[in-house]
Amino acid sequence: MRKGTHRRRDPIESALRKPPIVVDQGLSELRYLILTQGLSNDPDRDFCTYRPYVWGILLKVSPIQSNDYLALIHRGASPAYSKIRNDTFRTLTTDISFQRRVSETSLIRILNALAWKQLYVQGLNVLAAPFLYTCGSETQAFALFDKYIHTCCPLYVKPMLDGVHLGLKLLDTSLKIIDPTLFSSLKGKLLTAELYGFASLLTMSACTPPLNEVLVLWDFLIAFGPHMNILAIIAQLLLIRDSLLASQSPMTLLRTFPPLQAKKVITLAVSFVPKLPEELYDLLVRH
Repeated sequence: MRKGTHRRRDPIESALRKPPIVVDQGLSELRYLILTQGLSNDPDRDFCTYRPYVWGILLKVSPIQSNDYLALIHRGASPAYSKIRNDTFRTLTTDISFQRRVSETSLIRILNALAWKQLYVQGLNVLAAPFLYTCGSETQAFALFDKYIHTCCPLYVKPMLDGVHLGLKLLDTSLKIIDPTLFSSLKGKLLTAELYGFASLLTMSACTPPLNEVLVLWDFLIAFGPHMNILAIIAQLLLIRDSLLASQSPMTLLRTFPPLQAKKVITLAVSFVPKLPEELYDLLVRH
């Protein structure tokens, strides 16, 4: 940016600078802007510099003292340290921007710190990755990450991954209502969500590159609830619906979803909500 010039603030940045008269009203406006406008990347960088602030507001994260995070680090290796080391080196390995911006050491530290507060389970390395990529410090990333998993998806990080397995059943039920033809076709080939949706559900779709699209989807999921990830997965299925219906071996297509197209996925996911019975949608929210 040339000296003396200023980047024009986008609608979300402008909204963040206005003190809301009513907190809930301010959050509603922020959610609406995320849905309709989206966050903007800094023109000099490949990511949005104010994203962690937006996530912090939506998650209602209290500032964390650096000493609190350092105290967890100074406890040394947690009982889950070896499991963590087995996962961190293969986290988002195909994403060059992530590999450049986030060191494996940082990922190990934040996961080890979390492991002192709860059991370490499969998938936490991928869930931590977007927070570390987005935030300016490990302390900030830990605060958001810790709050997210304990308040938004606590059943997903239980030893038996209870929330994930329940979510997979709800995915099947929702797909049957949203697209009965596709559901029947997959079921006829013995393909249920347990087989193709596990990784996407476990990681809030962060396993599907590219990361810059994952972050846009996460803006939406953090704003409107992680339960919408189930509908986002169905949206990804519908984007390849014709190929799935035509294939004799659709699992070959389902092993790896095509590159994520966050805006298309969000638009479809939102359109599914009115199609679901109220009691089913309530189960999605509460699972």
